[in-house]
Amino acid sequence: MADGYRVIFEVFSFCLGAVIASFLNVVIYRVPAGLSIVKPASHCPKCKTPIKWYHNIPILAWLYLRGKCAYCKTPISPRYAVIELLGGVLFWMAARHFSLSIELPFIWIWLSLMIVGSFIDFDHKLLPDFVTVGGMILGVILGAILSLLTWHWFYLAWSLSGLVLGFGGLWLVRFIGSKAFGREAMGLGDVFLMGAVGAVSGPIGVVMALILSSLLGSAVGLTMMALSKAKFGKFVEIPYGPYICLGSLAYIFYGPEIIAWYLKILGVA
Repeated sequence: MADGYRVIFEVFSFCLGAVIASFLNVVIYRVPAGLSIVKPASHCPKCKTPIKWYHNIPILAWLYLRGKCAYCKTPISPRYAVIELLGGVLFWMAARHFSLSIELPFIWIWLSLMIVGSFIDFDHKLLPDFVTVGGMILGVILGAILSLLTWHWFYLAWSLSGLVLGFGGLWLVRFIGSKAFGREAMGLGDVFLMGAVGAVSGPIGVVMALILSSLLGSAVGLTMMALSKAKFGKFVEIPYGPYICLGSLAYIFYGPEIIAWYLKILGVA
């Protein structure tokens, strides 16, 4: 792709990601509350005034309105703009990494599912089925399409084996942890989410997501214990889904580099 067209394509990708993330804000807020994501139209939760389209432009509208409702001046959480910026950056990164390939729209969908799943899990400690099961279906469909296009069943086998390893491996961790702690060690949604990671990224993606999510989750849990001055060994409940998603993102964008770095540490050529 010529440099000029690449710049246009990447700018388009960022804008598309920000626009989709604006809709994801609606999903994140309404789905856990059992509300429709279609009706009513976007409105201020305080004064109920419908939001005009030009007050709904991702990122820019929040900055223009200085983080307040245009009508009642109620403060609007900066998280809305942060999620829109996150969507734009992730879509831009995917466009740079995958360019105009068959994988790109699937990766965009997977990124959207991870954004929704991470923030809902962070807020409510639950993962919707459309994120976890939807991710599994998405990965298998991508594997099947790539296999049909190349007449090589490796891609579908890679997706299915990743799904089985991700789901089965984390289910085993959940089972052992629950027995060890005498209570549920993690939600079943996390198990399904790891299955989705495997379906999209394959077995190596599962291993990397499991290692990175465990390290990140442990670091956050220990930090929370230290800040709350909790006794060592006290069970600290944190949502695990966001860390699984971070591990998946690391593999998608930097998998080969991370693996090469780790092998270099081990002294393996």
